Amino acid sequence: MATTQAAPAKDSGKKAAPVAMRPFFTGTLDLETRTKSYSGTVPDSVTPLDTFYPKTNGFLADLWIDVSVVTSGNSADTAFNEDMPWSFLATVQLSDTGGQPILGPLTGWELKTFVKWGGFAFSDDPQQSQTYLATTSTGATGGSFSFIVQLPVQFVRREPLGPLPNTNSNNAYALDVTLADEASVYSTAPTANGTYTVKIYQDSYRQSSGKDAQGNATVTTPPGLGAVLYARRNTLEIGAGSFDTELSQQEGSYRALHFVLRDSTDSRAQGDTDWPSPAQVYLNNDVPYDRTKAYWIRRQERDYGYVAAVNTAGGRDNGTFTLPFITDHGLKAGSEDRYKYLNVSAADTLGMRGSIGGSGTHKLTTIYNFVRPPGGNIKGLTAR
Repeated sequence: MATTQAAPAKDSGKKAAPVAMRPFFTGTLDLETRTKSYSGTVPDSVTPLDTFYPKTNGFLADLWIDVSVVTSGNSADTAFNEDMPWSFLATVQLSDTGGQPILGPLTGWELKTFVKWGGFAFSDDPQQSQTYLATTSTGATGGSFSFIVQLPVQFVRREPLGPLPNTNSNNAYALDVTLADEASVYSTAPTANGTYTVKIYQDSYRQSSGKDAQGNATVTTPPGLGAVLYARRNTLEIGAGSFDTELSQQEGSYRALHFVLRDSTDSRAQGDTDWPSPAQVYLNNDVPYDRTKAYWIRRQERDYGYVAAVNTAGGRDNGTFTLPFITDHGLKAGSEDRYKYLNVSAADTLGMRGSIGGSGTHKLTTIYNFVRPPGGNIKGLTAR
């Protein structure tokens, strides 16, 4: 639309207001890189892969791990153990440039759980993907499987928040992956060990040019630079019956807490049956969350939309209960403005109480999905 040019304003002697710079996205470019591939025969003992160092090309946004195992000539009635095939990735850990863990160490199933309930994408459950395969029974390819799982670095894509500065190859981030042995993967193994391929993909943002396509000034770094997403886990052994335990909390701004209960045989199915109802999660002298099992399940369905049968694609996982703090912008968990994060300091007491069913010693694993804000200032995560 054409406009009429205004006459020059008279000089009032005041300094002109600075021109607002355009957002970071307008001066950068998405970079998707297929950077590494490993291959071999499914091992008979736990096997670490060579450390992967992300390509230094700007700001690291995400990593993806593409796993494929192919069998042939099988005649065994193959079947997978619980948590498989995901935990063919026996451990996954992303470390910072000083060698300290950022994400992990997690098993492949724990990473899948962290992603599925973490609110990082529109479609979060990797088991719903067309790339997911787990072949059982006596067919020639019985025991074959494939999946792609995200290793999230940014935690809010629309800003973006969380990308890590990654420009110095002498001071690089590191991804370490360990593969499980065949006996851990299968309850009934295929006739012969399959062959595996593990590929690593990298998402980045190019270093900003400082201007958009028409030369307008842009912000040169992602907002909230210095904010880091973390994943930590802790497992407590708790006997059946009443319990009141302090969780080994991590200091930071919590996006979600993911709880996993297993019984004395490490069964999540029985852990699901034995889940305390009601369960209370408390912070200091407050009990903000007091839920029966059925009510907790219904809340998860509301927040995530996983309403398929338990332990199937698009369904709730046995023994897994998530408490999200990422529901303050939209209907789906992960559409977040960061105002509802649960801020926990070293001086706080975070715990859980209830009564576990069944008998014997159970294992309660807590996966902490949290952020440490830039400079420790929580206002650095929000608009105000």
